Amino acid sequence: MNLRLEKRQIDYYDKITDKLVGEIEIIDFQIEIIKKRFSIPKDDPYVYNPYQITITNVDLFPYVIFDFNLHDYFLACYSR
Repeated sequence: MNLRLEKRQIDYYDKITDKLVGEIEIIDFQIEIIKKRFSIPKDDPYVYNPYQITITNVDLFPYVIFDFNLHDYFLACYSR
């Protein structure tokens, strides 16, 4: 698969309605660190699939204020 990467971001959803609430651009996406910390499977070498962000990996995104009581957060990759 030959995808053209457009952007990496954090999508966050309302816990009750599951509706998309917002998007936060990932400023510095360090793929090797992300792959290790999120245990990305080998069949997703470019981290194209969404992965849930939890309390154990929020330190990778110090510019984001997470509210896990209200929202679920996911790494997202958008391409054409």
